[in-house]
Amino acid sequence: MPSLTLDIRPKSELSKRILAACRDRVNFSREKYRDRHDKWRAAENAALAYMPEKTVDASRRLKREQEGIPQYTTITLPYTYGVLMASHTYWTTVFMSRAPILQFSGRHGEGEQQVQAVDAVIDYQVQVGGMLVPLYIWLLDPGKYGVGVLGTYWDEEVNTVAEIVEVDQKIAGVIPTGKTKKQKITRKIRGYEGNKLHNVRPFDWFPDPRVPMYRFQDGEFCGTYFELGWHDVLARRDAGFYTNIDELEKRGGLGVGAREESGSNLEMPSEENPIFEMFGSERKEKKGNQVTKGYEVHFKLIPATWGLGKGTSTEKWVFTVTQDFELVLGAQPSGAYHNAFPFHLLQLEPEGYALTSRSLTDILDPIQRTLDWLINSHFYNVRKTLNNQFIVDPSLVVMKDILDPMAGGAIRLKPEAYGSDINSVIKQLQVFDVTRGHLADMQVIDGFGQMASGVNEQIMGLLANQGGRKTAQEVRTSATFGVSRLKTSSEFMSAMGWSPLGRMLVQNTQQYMEQDRKFRLVGDLAQEAGRKFIDVDPEAIQGFFDLVPVDGTLPVDRFAQANLWRELFAQMRNFPEVTQQYDMTRIFAWVAQLAGLKNINQFKINVVPDEQAALEAQRGNLVPIKGGRDLDRVPESGQIPGLGTSG
Repeated sequence: MPSLTLDIRPKSELSKRILAACRDRVNFSREKYRDRHDKWRAAENAALAYMPEKTVDASRRLKREQEGIPQYTTITLPYTYGVLMASHTYWTTVFMSRAPILQFSGRHGEGEQQVQAVDAVIDYQVQVGGMLVPLYIWLLDPGKYGVGVLGTYWDEEVNTVAEIVEVDQKIAGVIPTGKTKKQKITRKIRGYEGNKLHNVRPFDWFPDPRVPMYRFQDGEFCGTYFELGWHDVLARRDAGFYTNIDELEKRGGLGVGAREESGSNLEMPSEENPIFEMFGSERKEKKGNQVTKGYEVHFKLIPATWGLGKGTSTEKWVFTVTQDFELVLGAQPSGAYHNAFPFHLLQLEPEGYALTSRSLTDILDPIQRTLDWLINSHFYNVRKTLNNQFIVDPSLVVMKDILDPMAGGAIRLKPEAYGSDINSVIKQLQVFDVTRGHLADMQVIDGFGQMASGVNEQIMGLLANQGGRKTAQEVRTSATFGVSRLKTSSEFMSAMGWSPLGRMLVQNTQQYMEQDRKFRLVGDLAQEAGRKFIDVDPEAIQGFFDLVPVDGTLPVDRFAQANLWRELFAQMRNFPEVTQQYDMTRIFAWVAQLAGLKNINQFKINVVPDEQAALEAQRGNLVPIKGGRDLDRVPESGQIPGLGTSG
């Protein structure tokens, strides 16, 4: 169980020291990353499939809809969105298509059975602990913001389940009266036990800016901004993680105000528009029913210098304070054997010196702006050329006919213009589309974007038609070059974030897991063994285990691989010396599973020794076949004796 909190009295010297330290470091980090926050807000807009309507476009739309005056509309191409989602698809395919997703290997000669136990336990936590969605978001954030932050914690769920039932009334609790009454029964049910993950918005992340973000573990501190419902606050108090909740309740839960550093598309409750109106409209009646806001700051510190003990060695502590830095809610040592901050980072680029790396939205911003200008200027010019332009003599032409917007009308001449040369009265100007080449220029700019991002048409699932028909080798080569660019970023992400995440999940499990359970086997062994399970206790997973790294290549096309094996089978029959060296039965089952046949093992004939067969026959589990191949006499499972077979 994670460490409990100390009781920190409000306004004590220790409380003031903790609050001042948290305030100074959070403000220090916020100030250093403030410029980056502006880029992150712009990245959120650029990552949208559409852009919010600008004020000038809204004014034009109102004139067009209400006054009938034709007006232009600015168009933003979803180019950055398309590249971002194509990259995200590649990363999720590389990292999330393995079975199991997190695979481990022993570091110091741990046995295969221990590796199986670790794989089974961590796969259970990934599936049941709800890790898949945070992992997908974690992979999206580096492309969107340039950095993705993932938090880890150990959770032991105890669910309180209540129901109302009919119970017998008894006198003195012993003598039944024959009457019943309704009574609420409450049960405590032990739920999920294991690691859990949570995403941290870059706006809510406060690392030590004295070191590059990828080296945040070397910094003195890191912190996060959080918002918790009142029930969650009370649950943490009851678990021993929070203190001073009575004082917090007197302050109304400190849930008023907008979220700090809100993104462009995130609306939070405010003083004027609260969303947690559960117990009336008066502020004094709601108290802590608003969301509680605060900071959780992790420190490297020496307890003796902080007044937290007599220790002179560096320890990891975590402090939980309110948003106004006036109240300490929690102060506890980390207590984790891994002795690291419980966060993991992914960056898009291998940047070793800047505070943060660029995102795809930053890299593609010049390309996006140029494409938007090319398409909008072209549409503006086309819209303008749709209206016929004339030079007229208003003294000789009925101007009402000229200004009539309806098509196919007649233009009348005034009497004094009768018999005049029409070209001297009205003349249409020749209009040329000077932006006709913009569409071709967009293809050139798109090529620059592909060079910058490494995402080409093949990775996006498109086939380019430039230069005529393409051979399969040309398409494969083009896709391979693009994949190689993304392969490097995937290997960097694997080393930077996924490997430390896997080690921390295993170390938390080794430290906090208490119950002995059966877990389903996963991986290739599960396919061979069928739906079998393994007994796992804390001793079975002791040791040092590393995450099997992701090499950045896409998973092999299983159907193409099955076709290759089929061709090999056809050739192997001509080489008996080859077939004698391989287990053809297991190869056949493996190829069937590659082709998508998941239940091939249920048709497998299990040959047992004669001694075991005789023992099973004595127990009645085996019935001998009489009459050679007279299969009609074999009793069917579940069939009534004496009625014969149903076939």
